Amino acid sequence: MKNTDATTGVSLIRTLAKTGSVLIVTMLLMGSLRYSAMVVGLVDRIAGSDMWLAVYRLTGAADETDRERTIIMGVALVCCLLAIGIVQLGEYGIERLRRRRAGRP
Repeated sequence: MKNTDATTGVSLIRTLAKTGSVLIVTMLLMGSLRYSAMVVGLVDRIAGSDMWLAVYRLTGAADETDRERTIIMGVALVCCLLAIGIVQLGEYGIERLRRRRAGRP
């Protein structure tokens, strides 16, 4: 049975746009690691911390390659979570602007 509700199409488009936005923002945040000395320094400090050593033990990262993979997975996770927050804030701001403009004559 087909759903002919017009809001379903809008919801799907919005979901796809938000997903694409999260992916793009995640890639931009991960790309910032290459060009930002401050961010690289922060990642280095975290990767050498006692907490991160516990993550190495938990994941079974025995050699340098495994440790680098663990760091990359952690960076990707943090960047993705930040991207979700950024996209949500952006959507909130856009909705606020729409409501404000709709209220004006």
